[in-house]
Amino acid sequence: MRVDMRRRWWGATAVVAAAVSGALVVQGVTGGPTDGSADDGKSRPVESKARTAQLEVADDGVSAQLGKRDTEPFSMLGVTWADASARVAGVVEVRTRDARTGEWSSWLKLDGNSGKGEAGAARGGTEPAWVGQSDGVEVRVDGKASAGLPKGLRLDMIDPGNATASGLEPAAHATAETDTPTAEESTATASPEVSTSETATTEPSAPQSASGSSTPSTSPSGSGSASPSPSTSVPAAPPSIAPKPAITSRAGWGADESISPEKPGYLPGGKVKAVVVHHTAESNNYTCEQAPAVVRGIYAYHVKQLGWKDIGYNFLVDKCGTLYEGRKGGVDKPVMGAHAYGFNAETTGVSVLGTYADAAPSKEAMTSVARIAAWKLGQYGVDPTGTTTLTAGADGTNYFRKSWAKGAKLTFPAIHGHRDGYNTQCPGDAFYNQLPTIRSWAGGQVSDSR
Repeated sequence: MRVDMRRRWWGATAVVAAAVSGALVVQGVTGGPTDGSADDGKSRPVESKARTAQLEVADDGVSAQLGKRDTEPFSMLGVTWADASARVAGVVEVRTRDARTGEWSSWLKLDGNSGKGEAGAARGGTEPAWVGQSDGVEVRVDGKASAGLPKGLRLDMIDPGNATASGLEPAAHATAETDTPTAEESTATASPEVSTSETATTEPSAPQSASGSSTPSTSPSGSGSASPSPSTSVPAAPPSIAPKPAITSRAGWGADESISPEKPGYLPGGKVKAVVVHHTAESNNYTCEQAPAVVRGIYAYHVKQLGWKDIGYNFLVDKCGTLYEGRKGGVDKPVMGAHAYGFNAETTGVSVLGTYADAAPSKEAMTSVARIAAWKLGQYGVDPTGTTTLTAGADGTNYFRKSWAKGAKLTFPAIHGHRDGYNTQCPGDAFYNQLPTIRSWAGGQVSDSR
């Protein structure tokens, strides 16, 4: 019976959503406001502040550090560098001091192999990490296993504001400020071998075209769309044969649209052929009430610190199962993101907040991934339990050491992990092992998971 139902769903693209209304049964999902419903006249952009501190590189050029120090409050951080096409082959670790308890965390390893950024990016960087309200930090980078570290290493600290989706606060535009060391910090906590200067992020993003992309085939930091370029015309939104899940709008999580004024780009072929699943590779120690701030922090990091045109993911999901609109352009349209180098031009990206190397996301989060995947693929008649053929927009190698040349035709599951198309651990071993389950749920068997 299940097989027959799935064939009826995915065998004919002309079937409208009403024909299968209720076929995807969802249990225990904490859904946020649907897109548009959060725009009730009370939502306002929330101010995000960014501060930076330069790392001191050792004379051998293969290690760096930032001595233990006091800081202004922040909740998210990442380590960035001047060359957007460079990567850190070594180990990047940070630890922070809890602003409430004064206790220092254990060392947290940052993912520096998460994927190339967007065309025109100003800087390269690790994945950002949510560390909670903090007022102290220390960083160490060990690149002894590599040929050397990239130039311009610095720590980027973000305060995404303390508003939640249920209580967004009015705010000015996002800013980047100087985090001036206090007298105590300068004399007591700063390492004598480490520079104590912390400067504002003042460098502008590199110029981008109207679509947010230079020619990726010649830009090593390209979004991977390569050829063809993103479309600037707004495509139609086809109906889906799967139900549309509740999605918290950008206004609902407090996005400050003024920091990413560039118009969105759309998939050049106008069709989503696959869903790429990610994790954000940060701590899981956030509450569901803090999740909008986590999304704002990622947005600020991608745009203000790395110089991307917008947040890289099309959709994000928190551990309670709430779905968030990511890159602007319309949740029901084939918006081109910056999440899967070489394959952005034919895919949509969904990222679960947190890191899932050892433990899989919650059932609520995975169910929401299945729902959004079923809905997006259902707009284009793609079976979420099947495979799809994608054209590589750049030379590449994946996590399993399979390599290909630009223009190669490659077969992927319609719902696959980031590691399938890029050399990264994302979405983590435990989450990757659950993708067959998500495909099954998206194919119409979510009710069987009870």
